[in-house]
Amino acid sequence: MEHTEVKSGNARNIILSYNNKIYYVSGVNVKINKDANKIKAIFHAKQASDNSSQDLDVEISQGTYDMLVEYARLDKLDLIMVLQIEGTNSKWCLMTEDWLRNIPTNARNANYIV
Repeated sequence: MEHTEVKSGNARNIILSYNNKIYYVSGVNVKINKDANKIKAIFHAKQASDNSSQDLDVEISQGTYDMLVEYARLDKLDLIMVLQIEGTNSKWCLMTEDWLRNIPTNARNANYIV
């Protein structure tokens, strides 16, 4: 069985919605099992509600993996990724911290995840 592991400290500023909970991600490790065509991601995160640290072991799609790699390559500290994972499906969006702070409060309820 062949494994490839990718670690990134550049995968920071990620807000993750997973299992109906919100997490702030500080890093991601990814293990690719080429024999089984499975990608396991470990999100090093703190739960937003109580600030408890957790390592979330999540199976992700190739598309989600590709998107995480591109986000990490950008290495922009003011860029925030919002990622929602439900089962094998994921949705995401990117925004700058300035944009997030400057949107009107009545527009914050809009659904911007694509």
